[in-house]
Amino acid sequence: MADNIPKYLQIAKDLRDQIERGELEPGAQLPTEKELADRWDVSPNTIKKALNELRMDDRIETIPQTGSFVKEADQPLVITLNHTDLGDKDAPRLGFGGGEGRAFEIEAERQNHEAVSSKPEVKVEDAKDFHMKAFGIPPVPAGQLRPQIVRRSQERRVDGKPNSLQHSYFRLELAIEAQLLLNSADIAEGTVAYLKKCGHEQTGYVDVFNARPPTEPERKFFRLSKDSLAVIEHTRTAYDQNGEPFRLTITVYKPGANLIRFIAGQVPDEVWDKESS
Repeated sequence: MADNIPKYLQIAKDLRDQIERGELEPGAQLPTEKELADRWDVSPNTIKKALNELRMDDRIETIPQTGSFVKEADQPLVITLNHTDLGDKDAPRLGFGGGEGRAFEIEAERQNHEAVSSKPEVKVEDAKDFHMKAFGIPPVPAGQLRPQIVRRSQERRVDGKPNSLQHSYFRLELAIEAQLLLNSADIAEGTVAYLKKCGHEQTGYVDVFNARPPTEPERKFFRLSKDSLAVIEHTRTAYDQNGEPFRLTITVYKPGANLIRFIAGQVPDEVWDKESS
């Protein structure tokens, strides 16, 4: 099977495995490109492509005229998803659902990270099958217009590095009622709080997780190598006080950059402040 894998990816995997096993420790200098080319009996260009894969994975850094060195592994961001929005620093257990909006930023701050979200990209588009299923919209006969959906998308970075992509979807009828959803600006009070003021109080949600290969735009944003691990796709369908699904949020997490946790039942206060289990 290895014969079907490009040589540069084989070399990148071998070096990556050495880093993960601790044979190449943080700060260690890799063999020179010539030494690697001789060892693998390949051209210098093949080695350059292999090292570029490791740079995309943030495993090494290259200093011109000096060499390539193993980077210190970043500490993953711990994200608490269940029944905590962390929007109030004095009441971390209040609210509904972490990993979104200000909750994402507050949890990063508590771990000495800086989380920043891009200006929302807002688009009105035809509903796809997964939108219609999430919102309970009946199938549309062939040839008829599909209902429209409002999408709000943001790129999220932690300490300046790509961390996750978040896309929130709403029925157009709701966005006409709650018009800040149509503005390409952050909703200062948070989307959940704003929609509550508009008469749609979030009373529950369903979370579903899926590990899948990254799409090409995701691979470029996360700067992933071609043989990277799968991204984690987190789908949250939120319900209002009438039991109606009114918000669909899909968050795509960069592999290795996050630890996702749930806390259930009564636990000591200090558990909420731990950065990882």
